[in-house]
Amino acid sequence: MNPCIGEDGPCSQVCSTDILTYATLTIHGLGSSDENAAKITLSRSQSFPPLRLFEKYVQVPRNEKWAPLFLPKNGAHLELELTESISEGRVGLTYSAEVIRDTADLNLPDLCIKLVKPKYGRSLAREAWFYEQLAREPGYEGVVTPRCFGFFTVPLKGCRDIDGQPVTHIKPWESITDTPQEQDSDDTDESFQNEDADWRLPDDPPGFEEYYTDDDGLKDESPWNDWRFSPSDPLICVLVLEKLAASYVRPTERDGEDKHASEVEELDDIRDAVRDLCSIGIKHSDVRHCNVLRATHNVICPRHGHAHQWRLIDFDMASRVCVSPETQKDVNYVLYSEVRVVGEPFFWGWL
Repeated sequence: MNPCIGEDGPCSQVCSTDILTYATLTIHGLGSSDENAAKITLSRSQSFPPLRLFEKYVQVPRNEKWAPLFLPKNGAHLELELTESISEGRVGLTYSAEVIRDTADLNLPDLCIKLVKPKYGRSLAREAWFYEQLAREPGYEGVVTPRCFGFFTVPLKGCRDIDGQPVTHIKPWESITDTPQEQDSDDTDESFQNEDADWRLPDDPPGFEEYYTDDDGLKDESPWNDWRFSPSDPLICVLVLEKLAASYVRPTERDGEDKHASEVEELDDIRDAVRDLCSIGIKHSDVRHCNVLRATHNVICPRHGHAHQWRLIDFDMASRVCVSPETQKDVNYVLYSEVRVVGEPFFWGWL
């Protein structure tokens, strides 16, 4: 089964309208044939739910919100043009994007796209799941994280230029500079021998199986669970996100008046944003300064009564616990393990 295929249907939970608005996406400036530039059209795709993380296992009732969102029925179309490169991370490349056409006619913020590197499709599908979860919880998306406008995919084999010639070049992929180190074969079990397993997610075996459970079989049933990168048939995967400002650096490393800001107050604000994520059971697992970006809009946080100045990004390595009276130990574990790293060596990238 193609992992980008899903069934239309009603959402089982009220969500932010951002993530449910668009069914298709066209991007200019992303690819070309050997002769012509090409417009590439992608379709909304299902996300990849994780296993439930736990510190101490207890059985919990079925959580309908854990399932990926249904794909929007008769959704709008968004057409973007890539502009400048913003950054390159372990799994993806981020570009600014200018809106050419929006059939929903929304008052959109400045946008960017996160294009996944070819072998990390599962990682972006997982990150999309976390943005869906944030959209299902009032007062999180656009408050402690950027707004998300959907996860879109298309097989490269299906892309053509204006003359019907196959698209053979994805420009950002040809400029990849950050290549992860190969994992030592001693770190893999028999099923992963002789395989570059850098694309594995935290809840993939072999790993920490004693801390994860697939309560409702959602990860196992997902087509993304068995998806693997094919060099002969790569899948283009994209997240459309609100564009934020620069990543966090110490005030003393900045220019202008901003260099006089209070680092103590800023780190406290970041800790509060991390606490907000933990309050709905999300363990980011990579809270570093490069994954904390300055907000471009002031949106009042309903939990703290003021606007956070920073947003958390990059959820491809995140996990989630169930939040209930029976799982309070799990929630406390997430809260303790996440908040304490802010301002410590790991946060600054020293470890």
